[in-house]
Amino acid sequence: MINFIKNFFIKYTFLKKIRNFFSIIIESTKNHGFVKFIARTLSPTIDFFRYILKYLLNPIINFFKTRISKPIAVKVFSYAVLVGLILFTAFIPSLYKATNNVKNVNQNNLMREFGNNDPTIDQILKRSFFKEESRKLSIDYQQVLNLMNLFEKSGYNLDRVRDGGPVSNFFLAKFPEGITELDNLEQRKRIFIQILLPVILSENEKIRTDRRKLTSIMNLKSYDKESLWLKEQFDRYKVKDNNYKELLKRMDVIPPSLALAQAAYESAWGTSRFAVEGNALFGQWTWKENTGIVPERRPENEKYEVSKFNHIRSAVTAYKNNLNSHPFYEDFRKERAKARMLNPFGSISGHRLVDHLGRYSIRGQDYVVGLKKIIEQNSLNDFDKSILTPKRSSSI
Repeated sequence: MINFIKNFFIKYTFLKKIRNFFSIIIESTKNHGFVKFIARTLSPTIDFFRYILKYLLNPIINFFKTRISKPIAVKVFSYAVLVGLILFTAFIPSLYKATNNVKNVNQNNLMREFGNNDPTIDQILKRSFFKEESRKLSIDYQQVLNLMNLFEKSGYNLDRVRDGGPVSNFFLAKFPEGITELDNLEQRKRIFIQILLPVILSENEKIRTDRRKLTSIMNLKSYDKESLWLKEQFDRYKVKDNNYKELLKRMDVIPPSLALAQAAYESAWGTSRFAVEGNALFGQWTWKENTGIVPERRPENEKYEVSKFNHIRSAVTAYKNNLNSHPFYEDFRKERAKARMLNPFGSISGHRLVDHLGRYSIRGQDYVVGLKKIIEQNSLNDFDKSILTPKRSSSI
């Protein structure tokens, strides 16, 4: 009975160690990918056992031959190797973290080579391409990693922004294609917000500047000196009969939470074909042939295309002008005007206005519900009060 309990305990302990061994491997491959796990985690293990076999195996075998009988020697040696493998594997997560930290240090060193001047995406891309270590990853994915390191180096962190910190003046021309290679959804969302938020805030600053100018003009007795500028604004916001009050109502900001939610919804957090190929972040259509991107499932009798833009800023500007001028969004502008009366110089909640965007999509109310979920689940309202860093801008 004692032997049975002893054998059972030994077998149970052994099986538990085996389970732990494989659970560590499974967890590491899930978190970091199988190829990276093999390349960066098991290679130190292989090197270790190569060293064991090369320098220690012969003395151990000779010891067993001279001191212990052959059957016992084989059994002891087998158990020793197995136990050694299990114990050594316990350090695999630390080994992976260590090698990954070395990789991050190398990438940070790469960013420091640019000096004090802000690198463009093309410069990062070119420098990464000629780096020996960078060739192990796709060039688009390497571009995203370098961009993330650049944000971190500059102190552009969304947690700080949520706590009231300023948003860095980084303006990208387009979304990097490597964003689609990010396996971690939260990571993908974070870099999407980091790229788009500065542009949204910058466009809102332009609107605020124009709004202040319009307010001061309306207090003047004569508008003659500003007639040309006023005409441009009436045309931009599609206001008829020189209606100054209507122009003031339309000339207002789009809450960042709302703009981020719509861009996330329409572009799948920057990973859709339209976003990658043409900065089409807000799903706007055009009926001018060969000027946009043709959807793959567009009906044969339809002529519309998805509007494409050379720059992210152009997409944001078009989106802003659309909400501020199209007849479909009159209720949206009325609700915003009510909120503005209560808070003349402050921020406006995007969550409050989202109910009036049902006509933005053929999905109607379902679209509104989807936007609300994106805003709530990602706490996008935190960004409605965000401001840009009062420094010179850095275009990438």
